[in-house]
Amino acid sequence: MSVLLIDIGNTRIKWQRKENSALVSEGSVDKDKAPHYAWPDQVKEVIVSSVSTNAELHSLFDLRYGERLRWLAQPVSDHPGFRHCYAEPARLGVDRWLAMLGARCLFSGKLLVVDAGTALTLDLLDEDNHHRGGYIVPGLTMAREALFGGTDRVRPFKDETQVSDLGVGQNTVACVASGTLRQHTALIEALMTDYPDYQLVITGGDGKALAELLQSRYYPNLIFDGMELLCAG
Repeated sequence: MSVLLIDIGNTRIKWQRKENSALVSEGSVDKDKAPHYAWPDQVKEVIVSSVSTNAELHSLFDLRYGERLRWLAQPVSDHPGFRHCYAEPARLGVDRWLAMLGARCLFSGKLLVVDAGTALTLDLLDEDNHHRGGYIVPGLTMAREALFGGTDRVRPFKDETQVSDLGVGQNTVACVASGTLRQHTALIEALMTDYPDYQLVITGGDGKALAELLQSRYYPNLIFDGMELLCAG
């Protein structure tokens, strides 16, 4: 079966086209360019995951794909492979839910699923597919912008360069970059210490850098894996 998986984030849209679970093509586009983008059309099913309402994009894809379209703005409350801990399952971010489903496609047992995007989310999924809860903090870009935008003395100077390691910064930009990286890695390491029997699974746009610092593997397609699981179901 041919399926188009579309993940609408806060600023960009990523997509994958699969044929019988094999990746055929993939791409990404800025949200404002979506109406003029050459979207794949020879597919039997289309699943769209959206972290926000995106009414304009919903209308765009509805017009293009019609009955083939399935729009996911919130988790399925009664999915047989997932037990919610939220009293109101619809309030759990659909991206977090799909990432946990995707991680389950790859691993059994207890999982610590980290999605490093606009926000950094960390979720605990036990061996019985029970979501035990999680944490949400600002992502790297959001944390850095908050510092530069909310303080007078912490300012980015054009002649300063950003770093991508945990070393001590020697200019303001480097201090902010390494400080926010250290914050995120320290939080993940603290949870790994508190929950040593949970396997770490990292995804998200900033996940690759965090995985390298933590000497862990990076899984960029967890949300797509979760969406494909829904197709199979």
